[in-house]
Amino acid sequence: MGNRVLLVEGNDDEYVVRNLCAAHGREVDFAIEKTEQGSEGSGVENLLAQIPVRLKSSELERLAILVDADQDASRRWQQIRDRVRRAGFPDVPDAPERNGTVVELNDGFRTIRLGVWIMPDNTLPGMLENFAAFLVPEDERMMPHVDRFLDGIPEEERLFAEIHRPKAAIHAYLAVQR
Repeated sequence: MGNRVLLVEGNDDEYVVRNLCAAHGREVDFAIEKTEQGSEGSGVENLLAQIPVRLKSSELERLAILVDADQDASRRWQQIRDRVRRAGFPDVPDAPERNGTVVELNDGFRTIRLGVWIMPDNTLPGMLENFAAFLVPEDERMMPHVDRFLDGIPEEERLFAEIHRPKAAIHAYLAVQR
């Protein structure tokens, strides 16, 4: 499986990928490699640093990258695109495709298929949990309870930053499921 690699930021990303594959009857026939936060920096910084290393691997056939947009999806794309170009693959588009970006990279010796998905939808700011929220049915009865619960926490007692409210919401929602 070393010739087909999916780079993700952490455990939650791996969990979601494995469960989406299982839900759709898709075998996980690729390696999922997490680049958790460490002493060298954040999970995303560690992931970005892995891109040129992975692309230089002689056995690599396919590289997929699943990463959070955080505040700016286009900035995240530029970070990925620039690392791919610096690794010797100039044919990367200036902007990601709305429905996911798949590019055939060729350095004159071999072709590598690169796939990139920037959470939640390649355009919006956000993260894995925003994507997961898209999967919650609109008529789901528990989500309003989760929202009221989070709204009811006094601001001075909230242990999460407002930017991480989607994380709190989806984890609370999952906690009250069967």
